[in-house]
Amino acid sequence: MSIRRTGLALATLLVLAIVAPAGAQITETSVRLTWTAPGDDSLSGTATEYDLRWSTSVIDAQSFAAATRVTGVSAPQSVGSTEIFTVNGLSPSTQYWFAIKTGDERGNWSGISNLVSATTSVSTDAERPAPLAVSVSGTTSNSVTLAWSAVGDDSLTGTAGAYDIRWSTANLNEANWASATTVTGEPTPGAPGVSQNFVVAGLDRSVDLYFAIKVRDEANHWSALSNVPKVDRILDTAPPSAPAGVQASLQSSAPSLDVHVQWSNNAEADLAGYHLYRAYAQSGPFTRVNVSLLVTNQYTDAGLPDSAAVWYQVSAVDAASNESARSTAFRVWLTGGETVAWKLQPAYPNPSPLGASVSLPLEVPASGPFEGRVEVLNSAGERVRLIELRGLSPGLTQVTWDGRNEAGRATVPGVYRAWLVVGSNKQFVKLVRTP
Repeated sequence: MSIRRTGLALATLLVLAIVAPAGAQITETSVRLTWTAPGDDSLSGTATEYDLRWSTSVIDAQSFAAATRVTGVSAPQSVGSTEIFTVNGLSPSTQYWFAIKTGDERGNWSGISNLVSATTSVSTDAERPAPLAVSVSGTTSNSVTLAWSAVGDDSLTGTAGAYDIRWSTANLNEANWASATTVTGEPTPGAPGVSQNFVVAGLDRSVDLYFAIKVRDEANHWSALSNVPKVDRILDTAPPSAPAGVQASLQSSAPSLDVHVQWSNNAEADLAGYHLYRAYAQSGPFTRVNVSLLVTNQYTDAGLPDSAAVWYQVSAVDAASNESARSTAFRVWLTGGETVAWKLQPAYPNPSPLGASVSLPLEVPASGPFEGRVEVLNSAGERVRLIELRGLSPGLTQVTWDGRNEAGRATVPGVYRAWLVVGSNKQFVKLVRTP
Protein backbone atom coordinates (compact mmCIF):
# COMPACT_ATOMS: atom_id res chain seq x y z
CA MET A 1 0.00 0.00 0.00
CA SER A 2 1.32 3.49 -0.78
CA ILE A 3 0.17 6.88 0.43
CA ARG A 4 0.19 9.87 -1.93
CA ARG A 5 0.28 13.54 -0.95
CA THR A 6 0.50 16.41 -3.48
CA GLY A 7 1.20 13.89 -6.23
CA LEU A 8 4.28 12.34 -4.58
CA ALA A 9 4.33 8.69 -3.55
CA LEU A 10 5.52 8.06 -0.01
CA ALA A 11 7.22 5.01 1.34
CA THR A 12 5.04 2.18 2.55
CA LEU A 13 4.16 1.79 6.17
CA LEU A 14 6.84 -0.13 8.06
CA VAL A 15 6.27 -3.30 10.03
CA LEU A 16 8.36 -3.08 13.19
CA ALA A 17 9.29 -6.09 15.32
CA ILE A 18 11.55 -7.17 18.16
CA VAL A 19 14.45 -9.27 16.88
CA ALA A 20 13.82 -12.93 17.70
CA PRO A 21 14.52 -14.62 19.96
CA ALA A 22 13.27 -11.76 22.09
CA GLY A 23 14.90 -13.01 25.26
CA ALA A 24 18.35 -12.68 23.73
CA GLN A 25 17.74 -9.20 22.28
CA ILE A 26 16.39 -7.34 25.31
CA THR A 27 18.84 -6.29 27.99
CA GLU A 28 18.69 -4.11 31.06
CA THR A 29 19.26 -0.96 28.97
CA SER A 30 18.61 -1.88 25.31
CA VAL A 31 16.06 -3.33 22.88
CA ARG A 32 16.96 -4.62 19.40
CA LEU A 33 14.42 -3.88 16.64
CA THR A 34 14.05 -5.12 13.07
CA TRP A 35 12.00 -4.14 10.01
CA THR A 36 12.05 -4.53 6.25
CA ALA A 37 13.25 -1.53 4.25
CA PRO A 38 10.41 0.02 2.22
CA GLY A 39 10.74 1.74 -1.13
CA ASP A 40 11.01 5.43 -1.87
CA ASP A 41 7.83 5.32 -3.95
CA SER A 42 5.70 2.61 -2.43
CA LEU A 43 7.63 -0.63 -3.15
CA SER A 44 10.26 0.78 -5.54
CA GLY A 45 13.35 2.93 -5.08
CA THR A 46 15.30 3.60 -1.90
CA ALA A 47 13.93 5.79 0.89
CA THR A 48 15.96 8.66 2.37
CA GLU A 49 15.70 8.45 6.16
CA TYR A 50 14.03 6.87 9.19
CA ASP A 51 12.45 8.50 12.22
CA LEU A 52 12.50 5.94 15.05
CA ARG A 53 10.98 6.93 18.39
CA TRP A 54 10.27 5.43 21.82
CA SER A 55 8.08 6.31 24.76
CA THR A 56 7.13 4.85 28.12
CA SER A 57 3.48 5.27 27.11
CA VAL A 58 1.54 4.13 24.05
CA ILE A 59 2.46 5.98 20.82
CA ASP A 60 -0.12 6.90 18.18
CA ALA A 61 -0.20 9.30 15.23
CA GLN A 62 -0.96 12.24 17.52
CA SER A 63 1.67 11.50 20.18
CA PHE A 64 4.44 10.38 17.79
CA ALA A 65 6.06 13.85 17.66
CA ALA A 66 6.25 14.01 21.47
CA ALA A 67 8.03 10.64 21.75
CA THR A 68 11.83 10.52 22.12
CA ARG A 69 13.62 10.39 18.77
CA VAL A 70 16.47 7.87 18.51
CA THR A 71 19.72 9.16 17.04
CA GLY A 72 22.24 7.21 14.98
CA VAL A 73 19.76 5.27 12.82
CA SER A 74 21.41 4.55 9.47
CA ALA A 75 19.89 5.63 6.16
CA PRO A 76 17.51 3.11 4.56
CA GLN A 77 18.91 0.27 2.49
CA SER A 78 17.40 -0.87 -0.79
CA VAL A 79 13.79 -1.96 -0.76
CA GLY A 80 13.24 -5.39 0.85
CA SER A 81 16.45 -5.33 2.92
CA THR A 82 16.32 -6.39 6.54
CA GLU A 83 17.09 -3.48 8.90
CA ILE A 84 18.29 -4.10 12.45
CA PHE A 85 18.94 -1.42 15.07
CA THR A 86 19.59 -1.53 18.81
CA VAL A 87 18.09 1.23 20.95
CA ASN A 88 20.45 1.83 23.87
CA GLY A 89 20.37 4.04 26.94
CA LEU A 90 17.11 2.67 28.34
CA SER A 91 16.30 2.07 31.98
CA PRO A 92 16.00 -1.41 33.54
CA SER A 93 12.63 -2.97 34.40
CA THR A 94 10.76 -0.45 32.24
CA GLN A 95 8.15 -0.99 29.54
CA TYR A 96 8.81 0.89 26.27
CA TRP A 97 6.79 1.40 23.08
CA PHE A 98 8.49 1.87 19.71
CA ALA A 99 7.27 3.23 16.35
CA ILE A 100 8.94 4.38 13.13
CA LYS A 101 8.29 6.47 10.03
CA THR A 102 10.21 6.68 6.75
CA GLY A 103 10.80 9.72 4.57
CA ASP A 104 11.73 10.29 0.93
CA GLU A 105 14.03 12.82 -0.75
CA ARG A 106 11.21 15.36 -1.10
CA GLY A 107 10.47 15.50 2.61
CA ASN A 108 7.35 13.33 2.37
CA TRP A 109 6.78 11.00 5.33
CA SER A 110 4.91 7.73 5.61
CA GLY A 111 2.29 7.14 8.24
CA ILE A 112 3.27 5.66 11.59
CA SER A 113 4.28 1.99 11.65
CA ASN A 114 2.75 -0.67 13.84
CA LEU A 115 3.55 -0.28 17.54
CA VAL A 116 5.77 -2.76 19.37
CA SER A 117 6.40 -2.93 23.10
CA ALA A 118 9.19 -4.43 25.19
CA THR A 119 10.12 -4.42 28.86
CA THR A 120 13.80 -4.17 29.68
CA SER A 121 15.34 -6.76 31.95
CA VAL A 122 15.64 -6.44 35.69
CA SER A 123 19.01 -4.94 36.48
CA THR A 124 21.57 -6.95 38.35
CA ASP A 125 23.17 -3.63 39.25
CA ALA A 126 21.16 -2.44 42.22
CA GLU A 127 23.57 0.22 43.45
CA ARG A 128 23.67 3.68 41.95
CA PRO A 129 26.67 6.01 41.84
CA ALA A 130 27.53 8.05 44.91
CA PRO A 131 26.69 11.78 44.81
CA LEU A 132 29.49 14.16 43.88
CA ALA A 133 31.04 16.80 46.12
CA VAL A 134 31.32 19.82 43.82
CA SER A 135 33.32 23.01 44.35
CA VAL A 136 33.88 26.22 42.37
CA SER A 137 37.53 26.46 41.34
CA GLY A 138 37.36 29.64 39.25
CA THR A 139 35.15 32.33 37.77
CA THR A 140 35.29 34.97 35.02
CA SER A 141 32.86 37.68 33.97
CA ASN A 142 30.85 35.07 32.01
CA SER A 143 31.94 31.60 33.17
CA VAL A 144 32.24 29.35 36.23
CA THR A 145 34.66 26.44 36.58
CA LEU A 146 33.38 23.47 38.61
CA ALA A 147 35.68 20.85 40.14
CA TRP A 148 35.09 17.44 41.77
CA SER A 149 36.60 14.01 42.40
CA ALA A 150 35.03 11.22 40.34
CA VAL A 151 32.87 8.64 42.11
CA GLY A 152 32.23 5.03 41.10
CA ASP A 153 29.68 3.25 38.98
CA ASP A 154 28.47 1.36 42.06
CA SER A 155 28.74 3.92 44.82
CA LEU A 156 32.54 4.36 45.04
CA THR A 157 33.72 1.43 42.87
CA GLY A 158 33.87 1.03 39.10
CA THR A 159 33.70 3.82 36.52
CA ALA A 160 30.46 5.72 35.98
CA GLY A 161 28.85 6.28 32.59
CA ALA A 162 28.00 9.99 32.30
CA TYR A 163 27.49 13.32 34.06
CA ASP A 164 24.51 15.67 33.92
CA ILE A 165 25.53 19.23 34.87
CA ARG A 166 22.88 21.90 35.32
CA TRP A 167 22.57 25.47 36.64
CA SER A 168 19.78 27.79 37.71
CA THR A 169 19.16 31.22 39.18
CA ALA A 170 17.24 29.48 41.99
CA ASN A 171 18.63 27.07 44.58
CA LEU A 172 18.53 23.58 43.04
CA ASN A 173 16.80 20.53 44.47
CA GLU A 174 15.10 17.39 43.19
CA ALA A 175 11.82 19.25 42.70
CA ASN A 176 13.18 21.85 40.26
CA TRP A 177 16.04 19.80 38.75
CA ALA A 178 14.12 19.05 35.54
CA SER A 179 13.58 22.77 34.83
CA ALA A 180 17.23 23.77 35.40
CA THR A 181 19.42 24.73 32.44
CA THR A 182 21.45 21.80 31.10
CA VAL A 183 24.96 22.16 29.71
CA THR A 184 26.63 20.20 26.92
CA GLY A 185 30.08 18.77 26.48
CA GLU A 186 30.49 17.33 29.98
CA PRO A 187 33.64 15.22 30.43
CA THR A 188 33.49 11.41 30.55
CA PRO A 189 33.65 10.20 34.15
CA GLY A 190 37.07 9.14 35.33
CA ALA A 191 38.03 6.37 37.73
CA PRO A 192 36.98 6.92 41.36
CA GLY A 193 39.08 9.63 42.99
CA VAL A 194 40.30 11.23 39.75
CA SER A 195 40.12 15.05 39.85
CA GLN A 196 37.91 16.51 37.12
CA ASN A 197 36.62 19.95 36.19
CA PHE A 198 34.33 21.65 33.70
CA VAL A 199 33.91 25.26 32.55
CA VAL A 200 30.30 26.42 32.25
CA ALA A 201 30.53 29.35 29.81
CA GLY A 202 28.19 31.98 28.40
CA LEU A 203 26.71 32.91 31.79
CA ASP A 204 25.05 36.13 32.91
CA ARG A 205 27.04 36.96 36.03
CA SER A 206 24.78 39.86 37.05
CA VAL A 207 22.58 37.36 38.96
CA ASP A 208 23.29 34.69 41.60
CA LEU A 209 23.84 31.23 40.06
CA TYR A 210 23.48 27.71 41.50
CA PHE A 211 25.16 24.56 40.11
CA ALA A 212 24.71 20.81 40.65
CA ILE A 213 25.66 17.50 39.03
CA LYS A 214 24.19 14.01 38.84
CA VAL A 215 26.10 10.85 37.85
CA ARG A 216 24.72 7.96 35.73
CA ASP A 217 25.93 4.36 35.60
CA GLU A 218 25.67 1.87 32.71
CA ALA A 219 22.31 0.63 33.99
CA ASN A 220 20.93 4.19 33.84
CA HIS A 221 20.81 4.55 37.59
CA TRP A 222 21.27 8.19 38.54
CA SER A 223 23.01 9.33 41.69
CA ALA A 224 21.41 11.66 44.16
CA LEU A 225 21.91 15.36 43.56
CA SER A 226 25.34 16.71 44.44
CA ASN A 227 25.80 19.58 46.80
CA VAL A 228 24.71 22.91 45.26
CA PRO A 229 27.46 25.55 45.24
CA LYS A 230 26.26 29.14 44.86
CA VAL A 231 28.20 31.70 42.82
CA ASP A 232 27.36 35.26 43.84
CA ARG A 233 26.60 37.80 41.14
CA ILE A 234 29.25 40.29 40.08
CA LEU A 235 28.54 43.76 41.42
CA ASP A 236 28.57 45.95 38.32
CA THR A 237 30.05 49.38 39.07
CA ALA A 238 31.21 50.30 35.56
CA PRO A 239 28.93 52.89 33.91
CA PRO A 240 28.14 52.88 30.18
CA SER A 241 29.90 55.29 27.84
CA ALA A 242 28.42 58.74 27.34
CA PRO A 243 25.92 58.85 24.45
CA ALA A 244 27.09 60.43 21.20
CA GLY A 245 25.48 61.95 18.15
CA VAL A 246 22.99 64.14 20.05
CA GLN A 247 20.81 66.19 17.67
CA ALA A 248 17.71 68.29 18.30
CA SER A 249 15.32 70.41 16.25
CA LEU A 250 12.34 72.69 16.85
CA GLN A 251 9.13 70.88 15.85
CA SER A 252 6.46 73.56 16.42
CA SER A 253 6.21 77.32 16.94
CA ALA A 254 4.85 79.45 19.78
CA PRO A 255 2.75 79.36 21.86
CA SER A 256 3.54 75.63 22.23
CA LEU A 257 7.20 74.98 21.53
CA ASP A 258 8.19 71.32 21.04
CA VAL A 259 11.76 70.12 20.50
CA HIS A 260 12.56 66.63 19.16
CA VAL A 261 15.84 65.23 20.56
CA GLN A 262 17.57 62.10 19.29
CA TRP A 263 20.97 60.45 19.71
CA SER A 264 22.98 57.36 18.71
CA ASN A 265 22.21 54.10 20.48
CA ASN A 266 24.75 52.86 23.02
CA ALA A 267 26.21 49.40 22.34
CA GLU A 268 26.44 48.03 25.92
CA ALA A 269 24.73 44.64 26.30
CA ASP A 270 23.37 45.57 29.76
CA LEU A 271 22.02 48.97 28.69
CA ALA A 272 18.71 49.79 30.41
CA GLY A 273 17.91 53.23 28.96
CA TYR A 274 18.68 56.94 28.95
CA HIS A 275 18.15 60.20 30.88
CA LEU A 276 17.60 63.54 29.10
CA TYR A 277 18.68 66.84 30.69
CA ARG A 278 17.67 70.41 29.71
CA ALA A 279 19.06 73.89 30.46
CA TYR A 280 18.20 77.43 29.31
CA ALA A 281 21.83 78.57 29.46
CA GLN A 282 24.96 76.90 28.16
CA SER A 283 26.46 76.83 31.66
CA GLY A 284 23.33 75.30 33.18
CA PRO A 285 21.86 74.37 35.50
CA PHE A 286 20.68 71.21 33.71
CA THR A 287 17.58 69.46 35.05
CA ARG A 288 16.30 66.01 34.10
CA VAL A 289 13.38 66.03 31.67
CA ASN A 290 12.15 62.43 31.86
CA VAL A 291 10.46 60.88 34.91
CA SER A 292 10.97 57.24 33.94
CA LEU A 293 13.92 55.77 32.08
CA LEU A 294 13.82 56.38 28.31
CA VAL A 295 14.09 53.05 26.47
CA THR A 296 14.46 54.53 22.96
CA ASN A 297 17.06 56.94 21.59
CA GLN A 298 14.66 59.84 21.02
CA TYR A 299 12.31 62.10 22.95
CA THR A 300 9.99 65.05 22.21
CA ASP A 301 10.30 67.79 24.82
CA ALA A 302 6.92 69.56 24.64
CA GLY A 303 5.52 72.85 25.92
CA LEU A 304 8.78 74.80 26.33
CA PRO A 305 8.76 78.50 27.32
CA ASP A 306 9.46 81.04 24.58
CA SER A 307 13.12 81.63 25.39
CA ALA A 308 15.98 82.27 22.98
CA ALA A 309 17.63 78.84 23.14
CA VAL A 310 17.69 75.55 25.01
CA TRP A 311 20.54 73.07 25.61
CA TYR A 312 20.27 69.28 25.96
CA GLN A 313 22.51 66.56 27.37
CA VAL A 314 21.92 62.77 27.40
CA SER A 315 23.26 60.06 29.74
CA ALA A 316 23.06 56.25 29.52
CA VAL A 317 22.01 53.92 32.37
CA ASP A 318 22.79 50.19 32.64
CA ALA A 319 20.88 47.35 34.31
CA ALA A 320 22.78 47.92 37.56
CA SER A 321 21.63 51.59 37.58
CA ASN A 322 25.10 52.91 36.77
CA GLU A 323 24.74 56.24 34.95
CA SER A 324 27.26 57.42 32.37
CA ALA A 325 28.78 60.86 32.01
CA ARG A 326 26.53 63.21 30.06
CA SER A 327 26.94 63.88 26.38
CA THR A 328 28.22 67.14 24.96
CA ALA A 329 25.47 69.77 25.23
CA PHE A 330 23.48 70.42 22.05
CA ARG A 331 21.84 73.82 21.53
CA VAL A 332 18.48 74.44 19.86
CA TRP A 333 17.38 77.96 18.94
CA LEU A 334 13.80 78.86 19.85
CA THR A 335 11.73 81.84 18.64
CA GLY A 336 12.53 84.16 21.54
CA GLY A 337 9.25 86.07 21.31
CA GLU A 338 9.49 86.94 25.01
CA THR A 339 13.02 88.31 24.77
CA VAL A 340 13.05 91.79 26.40
CA ALA A 341 16.56 92.99 25.54
CA TRP A 342 19.23 92.67 22.88
CA LYS A 343 21.80 90.00 23.72
CA LEU A 344 24.88 88.83 21.88
CA GLN A 345 25.34 85.07 22.46
CA PRO A 346 28.75 83.27 22.41
CA ALA A 347 30.11 82.90 18.87
CA TYR A 348 30.80 79.55 17.24
CA PRO A 349 33.07 78.03 16.21
CA ASN A 350 35.47 79.87 18.45
CA PRO A 351 38.42 79.60 17.98
CA SER A 352 37.89 79.33 14.23
CA PRO A 353 40.41 78.60 11.44
CA LEU A 354 41.17 81.02 8.64
CA GLY A 355 38.82 80.41 5.77
CA ALA A 356 35.91 79.44 8.05
CA SER A 357 32.94 81.68 8.86
CA VAL A 358 31.94 82.61 12.42
CA SER A 359 28.31 82.67 13.59
CA LEU A 360 27.14 85.36 16.04
CA PRO A 361 23.71 84.49 17.53
CA LEU A 362 21.60 87.51 18.55
CA GLU A 363 18.46 87.80 20.68
CA VAL A 364 16.16 90.55 19.36
CA PRO A 365 13.57 91.91 21.84
CA ALA A 366 9.89 91.77 20.96
CA SER A 367 9.51 95.55 21.39
CA GLY A 368 12.46 96.53 19.17
CA PRO A 369 14.38 98.44 18.03
CA PHE A 370 15.01 96.13 15.09
CA GLU A 371 18.11 97.77 13.64
CA GLY A 372 21.74 97.83 14.77
CA ARG A 373 25.20 96.89 13.63
CA VAL A 374 28.08 94.50 14.34
CA GLU A 375 31.61 95.91 14.23
CA VAL A 376 34.59 93.54 14.08
CA LEU A 377 37.78 95.13 15.53
CA ASN A 378 41.33 93.77 15.49
CA SER A 379 43.64 93.64 18.52
CA ALA A 380 44.74 97.24 17.83
CA GLY A 381 41.15 98.45 18.05
CA GLU A 382 40.88 99.10 14.33
CA ARG A 383 37.60 98.24 12.63
CA VAL A 384 38.09 95.59 9.94
CA ARG A 385 34.44 94.88 9.11
CA LEU A 386 31.04 96.53 9.55
CA ILE A 387 27.87 94.41 9.30
CA GLU A 388 24.62 96.41 9.23
CA LEU A 389 21.51 94.91 10.87
CA ARG A 390 18.21 96.13 9.39
CA GLY A 391 14.56 95.08 9.66
CA LEU A 392 15.14 92.23 12.11
CA SER A 393 12.25 90.22 13.59
CA PRO A 394 11.77 89.53 17.30
CA GLY A 395 13.41 86.40 18.60
CA LEU A 396 16.64 84.77 17.66
CA THR A 397 18.65 85.67 14.62
CA GLN A 398 22.18 84.96 13.52
CA VAL A 399 24.89 87.12 11.98
CA THR A 400 27.70 85.50 10.02
CA TRP A 401 31.17 87.02 9.60
CA ASP A 402 33.03 85.37 6.76
CA GLY A 403 36.44 86.30 8.22
CA ARG A 404 37.14 88.99 5.57
CA ASN A 405 37.74 92.73 5.87
CA GLU A 406 35.88 95.55 4.10
CA ALA A 407 38.05 95.04 1.01
CA GLY A 408 37.06 91.37 0.80
CA ARG A 409 40.49 90.06 1.80
CA ALA A 410 40.96 87.34 4.44
CA THR A 411 42.05 88.61 7.84
CA VAL A 412 45.19 87.34 9.54
CA PRO A 413 45.28 85.01 12.57
CA GLY A 414 44.82 86.75 15.89
CA VAL A 415 42.35 88.01 18.50
CA TYR A 416 39.36 90.09 17.40
CA ARG A 417 36.30 91.59 19.10
CA ALA A 418 32.82 91.55 17.59
CA TRP A 419 30.76 94.49 18.99
CA LEU A 420 26.96 94.57 18.86
CA VAL A 421 25.89 98.24 18.77
CA VAL A 422 22.21 99.14 19.15
CA GLY A 423 21.76 102.78 20.05
CA SER A 424 23.77 103.37 23.20
CA ASN A 425 23.81 99.63 24.06
CA LYS A 426 27.11 97.92 23.28
CA GLN A 427 28.11 94.26 23.84
CA PHE A 428 31.07 92.30 22.55
CA VAL A 429 32.41 88.76 22.24
CA LYS A 430 36.05 87.83 21.72
CA LEU A 431 36.92 85.93 18.55
CA VAL A 432 40.10 83.91 18.00
CA ARG A 433 41.22 83.19 14.45
CA THR A 434 43.79 80.41 14.04
CA PRO A 435 46.06 79.59 11.05
